[in-house]
Amino acid sequence: MSVEKVTKLSDTITIRGMTAKNRLGYPPMLTFSSDGKGCPSPRTFKVHRLKAQGGVGLITFENSGLEKRAGMGSPSIGRDENIPAYKKLTDMVHSYGAKIGMQIGNGSLIGFAFANFLFNMNPGNPIGPSKVDLAKATGAYSLYDPTWPDKIHEQNNEMQVLTKEQILAIEDQFAEGARRAIEAGFDYVDIHSGHGMLHSSFLSPWLNKRTDEYGGSIENRCRFHSETMQKIREKIGEEHPIFIRFSADELISEGNRIDDGIKIAKALEKGGADVLDITQGIIYRNPSGIEIPSYCKHGCFIANPEAIKKEVNIPVIGVGRIIEPEMADQFIQEGKADIIYMGRQLICDPETPNKYFSGRSDEIRHCMGCLQNCSHHCIQDAFGAQNYTELTPTTNPKNIVVLGGGIAGLEAARVAKLRGHQVELYEKADKLGGLIPLLAAEHGKADFMNSVIYAESQLTKLGVPVYINKELTRDEIAALKPDVLVIATGSEAVLPVNLKDKSNVVTQDESILKSKTMGKDIVVWGLEAYWRGGVESVVSLLEEGYNVKALVGPEKTVAGILKSHQGRRYWLLNYLRKRDIPIYKEAKLLDVSEGEVKFLDSNGEEQSIQADTLVYCGSRITNGKNLAEEFEGVAPEIVLIGDGKQPRDIAAAISEAQTFARKLE
Repeated sequence: MSVEKVTKLSDTITIRGMTAKNRLGYPPMLTFSSDGKGCPSPRTFKVHRLKAQGGVGLITFENSGLEKRAGMGSPSIGRDENIPAYKKLTDMVHSYGAKIGMQIGNGSLIGFAFANFLFNMNPGNPIGPSKVDLAKATGAYSLYDPTWPDKIHEQNNEMQVLTKEQILAIEDQFAEGARRAIEAGFDYVDIHSGHGMLHSSFLSPWLNKRTDEYGGSIENRCRFHSETMQKIREKIGEEHPIFIRFSADELISEGNRIDDGIKIAKALEKGGADVLDITQGIIYRNPSGIEIPSYCKHGCFIANPEAIKKEVNIPVIGVGRIIEPEMADQFIQEGKADIIYMGRQLICDPETPNKYFSGRSDEIRHCMGCLQNCSHHCIQDAFGAQNYTELTPTTNPKNIVVLGGGIAGLEAARVAKLRGHQVELYEKADKLGGLIPLLAAEHGKADFMNSVIYAESQLTKLGVPVYINKELTRDEIAALKPDVLVIATGSEAVLPVNLKDKSNVVTQDESILKSKTMGKDIVVWGLEAYWRGGVESVVSLLEEGYNVKALVGPEKTVAGILKSHQGRRYWLLNYLRKRDIPIYKEAKLLDVSEGEVKFLDSNGEEQSIQADTLVYCGSRITNGKNLAEEFEGVAPEIVLIGDGKQPRDIAAAISEAQTFARKLE
């Protein structure tokens, strides 16, 4: 009896006239790297060269506009004049054996919301299927900024409802864009109908209230898509596949849920789709399914493509916080999807496919889920993606001693050793990572340890001596005869002078470590995120069973540092909203006494909250400069990096460490 062959991630897949060498793909991720004409810039080439040579089977180029104009780094396939520039890009990708498609779409309401929120610009009325309250339709922004509805209403913007003639004209525009993409050497086209794009809005019952042939039933709501696909097929011929990305679950109660998504998938297949890319969420209503933060489990949305794959006869793509190729392979073998997209993981380590397929999974650097700077480069690699710069060997090897095994010290040691320097690292604590283990101990942030795990494993492979529980004296450092002494000794949380002697006030670090007694009822001070404030501490404390009475701080906004990281910020603020946590902005702390916290609110009125403990977040100091003075003269050069130089964040620490190591002569 024959045994049915199990499909694997490494297997090829043929769709119409295109065969991809494996089933691991890179999704359409915005880079804003295009030039003023909407053509790929040198930075665009860097990004896609790394993905292609990293071994991925197919790459879907980021959403490209169809207008003749382009701006703010957005790509455009709206002019024939842009075809040659894109042909160079596709030729480059093909030279590495990868396939590449172009996503095309109209942002409409997304562009309207982004322009207003991120850039305080009013781009004019968005287009869409029906009249809707724009402030309500973009409700996520009211969570970030309670004045959002007033701002939108004051501008007197309204949805410009498309006529049938305008719909047909847009379909023609998509068909022409698809023609240009294929002439530019792209292997397939992808219609962006997810996340709140124009095509997506026709699928959404809360945005599409039309009573003509483009509204009402699912068949009618998919008509815009089927007509678009028909016109595209007429332009591009029979060999090239048409992909459609759509939100099978919009993650809002009045939107499409997975049962609706299955019906839509069937209609899209009938309408001419060759591949269904199953995503989720609407960026201006619930972005946490699009920019998926570390609080969500790996592969958390795979059930959606799995459900759809059972009901259609065309390939289905699965996506969503999948960072281990082993998991991707498992999903393929279990029949949950035909292709797996890895987005942020391939930004973090574009060599992930090659490493996995060649049995080197232990060398993969894994995404942390921080969402900090993904469109440009991963914060774990300051010289990757758009910043890619080849690492060159040194011609003058030096003896380098690194004090501190936090992320800055680890990265400085790793990169310096890769360049050919002799490196030793000393850490006074009993483990490596500095502040990262603290950060990773908070709720849903275990993946932040990925940066430490990778650096530590690489130092072992490189043979760098690493000593823990070892604090060097001046004489011990001098005996090592370093050419360069690197001080990467991190920072520590501190309390204001007036709070230092209060037993019921603890630092953020102490609240995580539980190194100081805490009562049941808690007030958290500091409205920022990471270790600049207490938003994530509130979540952790609530999950641990504490009663958080309020989140209070001097800042004007909550988690403002995450303004452009909407998935993470939305998840946090929505969590606080669901738990009904009182939030006081622009507050001034007056006193903390036994059982009570007093402060002035934004109106200057005194507030008093009964609480056992105040968790004070945000203030940190470094001892790096004092150490530099103490060790002056033990090495020809003493360098401070990371929090040892100035308390900041992971991105700054890693960038500074890698820059130092790369600039060593």
